[in-house]
Amino acid sequence: MLRNYLKIAFRNLVKNKVFSFINITGLAIGMSVCMLILLYVSHELSFDKFHQNGKRVFHTLVKMKFGTNDVQFDLVSKNFGQTVKSANQEVEEFARIGSLYQDDAVVKSDENHKFFERKIIFSEPSFFKIFTVNFTKGGAALSEPNTVVINENIAKKYFGDENPIGKILTYNKNDILKITGVFKPLPTNSSFSFEFIASLPTFVEIRKRIKGNNYDSEEFVGMGSYETYFLLNKPESEIKVEKSIPKLLTKQEGNGLEGHSEYVLEPFWNMHLGNNWGDFSNTKYVSIFMIIAGIILLLALINYMSLTTARSTIRLKEVGVRKVLGANRKNLAAQFYGESILMSLISFVLALMIFQILRQPFYNLLDLKIDDSFVTSPLFLGILLVLFIITALIAGSYPALLLSKYSPIQVLKGYFSKANHGVNLRRGFIVFQFMASVVMIICSLVVQKQLQFMQTQKIGLNKEQVLVIPLSNEAKKHYTALRNDLKQDVGIQQIGASSLSMFKGGWSMYFTKTPTTNEDVSLNFMNVDGNFLKILQMDWKIKPLNMEELAFGNNKMIINETAIEKLKITEKPLEKTVDLNGSKREISGVLKDFNFTSLQQKIDAMILVVVHDTTALRTLYLRIDPKTDLQQKLAAIEKTYKKHEADVPFDYYFLDDAFNEQFRSEQRMGSLFAGFTGIAILIACMGLFGLITFTAEQRRKEIGIRKVLGASIANLVGLLSKDFIRLVLIANGLAFPIAYYFINNWLQGFAFKTDIGVSIFIISGISALLIALLTVSYQAIKAALMNPVKSLKVE
Repeated sequence: MLRNYLKIAFRNLVKNKVFSFINITGLAIGMSVCMLILLYVSHELSFDKFHQNGKRVFHTLVKMKFGTNDVQFDLVSKNFGQTVKSANQEVEEFARIGSLYQDDAVVKSDENHKFFERKIIFSEPSFFKIFTVNFTKGGAALSEPNTVVINENIAKKYFGDENPIGKILTYNKNDILKITGVFKPLPTNSSFSFEFIASLPTFVEIRKRIKGNNYDSEEFVGMGSYETYFLLNKPESEIKVEKSIPKLLTKQEGNGLEGHSEYVLEPFWNMHLGNNWGDFSNTKYVSIFMIIAGIILLLALINYMSLTTARSTIRLKEVGVRKVLGANRKNLAAQFYGESILMSLISFVLALMIFQILRQPFYNLLDLKIDDSFVTSPLFLGILLVLFIITALIAGSYPALLLSKYSPIQVLKGYFSKANHGVNLRRGFIVFQFMASVVMIICSLVVQKQLQFMQTQKIGLNKEQVLVIPLSNEAKKHYTALRNDLKQDVGIQQIGASSLSMFKGGWSMYFTKTPTTNEDVSLNFMNVDGNFLKILQMDWKIKPLNMEELAFGNNKMIINETAIEKLKITEKPLEKTVDLNGSKREISGVLKDFNFTSLQQKIDAMILVVVHDTTALRTLYLRIDPKTDLQQKLAAIEKTYKKHEADVPFDYYFLDDAFNEQFRSEQRMGSLFAGFTGIAILIACMGLFGLITFTAEQRRKEIGIRKVLGASIANLVGLLSKDFIRLVLIANGLAFPIAYYFINNWLQGFAFKTDIGVSIFIISGISALLIALLTVSYQAIKAALMNPVKSLKVE
């Protein structure tokens, strides 16, 4: 029986080559896109699940409400973890992580192996009791100062095939680190990305060399310099432990932050999707991708069901004869399900091939790193199996149920052949396919328009031709000599400096009160030199009374328009003072608002403190003459840099690139939407092509008779096309409000956004109409040109 079903299925496959090709190719494309998206989604949802205790691990967060600003960070004091553990028997273990947040850490094993390293953390032995890290050599001996464990890739990078245990690494020239262990690299679905873990006592010693360290005393409990993780006896203990924290905090007189802080425990497994501000790592994009995967697979399945049911009238006599010969509905359903399984299996194999071809370009587009072991893991293989089963079941469900239910008497009498059975359903399928395609076209166009808007938006400063050089701690020692040498370099028009790297280095913040109403406010701030404003060509709202004195005296500061509003200074802001951390600062000028963060956010209050002593500033800004040869100029600047700091690699970026990098997730989303839209349109057109081909075959005699009676080719093309074009118009009408709803919601996430405009809907609708017309016209013209004598002879 099974052999007979497979033989019939294969014969039908070969006999109807055009329809088989459309069904197999459509399903393969739909499934391959689903595979890529499901790979991304399953990888995102599996983050940190490899940690054996992950369900019981909690991360400490400090949330602050200061005026209109919500601030969140995860740094607490050195003694915070031990204090909370001592007060709560539910806490089994805690681990602290220290980070110096330096992009300029230079690690060296010898003169030939010296590199910038950014994936360095400091922790303690309890870290390995909480988190799963697999050691291949040595162990987690991090209780002593100047010890470090490294992963296998780092071991090979610095020592080749030699055993690294006991060998020495030099950290930023000052600290000697002895290697005590080597661990396997963390999988790509890990929130942690460290490659080095140095001992916490090493971190303490380095911190002691940093001025202004207020949080490292053994007694203080509150905000500080350490990420702290807790391992609880059970997840439900989170609430009790969290409630105990306020009573344990050190009371500080005059601490304005204490009343604004809330300490919470966040489940470790929620970190990646719940509080991640990275590229695509959040629930919004996971949800969007899942919807797109569902739509594209559904479009492919609709093609299969639509073409199968359209051709059902051809197979009705076969069904009738089988029923007369004793076949029951169950046998017939099994036969048609067998055909759909065969078709799905062929499509699935083809989809796997497409998936393998597109996997790396997909990674590159999303800047993804996914281990090959994850692709072959039981989890993902199980997902692929479920995808195949769902595809086969859905694809075969409607045809099997529809064709198996017919009465043999009605079938053999030709009742269903005359009834145009299933026409309305197929029309509904076409409407849905083109509605989905038009929605995606509109979304794709709006995403591209928003990207163009952000790239061309005036942001209140000139970011073009500005080279930014972050200075390492070592390079800052030669700040004056380096700057003087660069000034002599032809092709460098201006040089400025700041305490932070714009669009990359984050922002420092002051918490204070308005001088007039005594309300709580938070103000971003950055120390700059006198040339910073000139090099970025910022505009003045209110110029300083004495421009020459601007660079002198640490009590002077420049603020933007938003800061004036936030501080509730209604008139004559110049020479008014603001209390910044106990120091009275005088406002000497007001700048027009400028974007110092992404255009997704509103412009916030900013203070620029113009300092006289610029040697403490860690970032240089060089305006490059646009006429100069950029590559030669970069080589000359690097040579000058190496003259003063040979041991620290030369690092730089361009300000406009850094600005554009802030919305790279939108850029990638735009590229993906364009690709997915193209695929959706292709699948919809394949289905439309199949239906017009079938319609032309069914109406071959009608076309022949009309042609004999004098109908023109244009009349015949219009006859075959008008029903399909009408359906596409209906699809447009349904798609417009749906697309507007989704894309308008997406745009609400941007403080600065483009208008959607009517033109995008018109362009999308006309595009869909033209695509459908071209698809239908080819087969319609082919049918209209057929010799009517030949058509009428066919029985």
